Amino acid sequence: MRAMQEEPLVERKFPILGRAYFLGGRASTSVKRVLTQAGVDEETVQRVSVACYEAEMNVVLHATSGHVAVSIYEDRVEVVVVDRGPGIEDVDLALRPGWSSASEEARSLGFGAGMGLPNIQQQVDEMHIETTVGEGVRLAMSFRRGERRNV
Repeated sequence: MRAMQEEPLVERKFPILGRAYFLGGRASTSVKRVLTQAGVDEETVQRVSVACYEAEMNVVLHATSGHVAVSIYEDRVEVVVVDRGPGIEDVDLALRPGWSSASEEARSLGFGAGMGLPNIQQQVDEMHIETTVGEGVRLAMSFRRGERRNV
């Protein structure tokens, strides 16, 4: 994202608990509520919500804990999802549709189809993944506001 001096209009942070499948979606629902209350256009809210949910579920499925932080600016929304977990051994492989490192437990619950990161890529305007194996992942996403995208 941009190294700018500007202050966000709104900033919020929401926790994510790993392996708490029954809480999956709570943080992304909170992000959606904040965006809507801040007057962000419907298309941007939808794109952020989809990407945020996928990222949140990756934390639930793979990490012990994490958080999602949302910053709303006049021209964009920035979302950062950070987790404490195993990290991603091969980011290029993880970006391939259908590839998954989900546990058998997660798969038995209907998760782990390997579409999380590919679905995120379809929604964002910019995406950066930083990962350290054995420590966790930092996923930064940026969404331009109010612009129709041709995906």
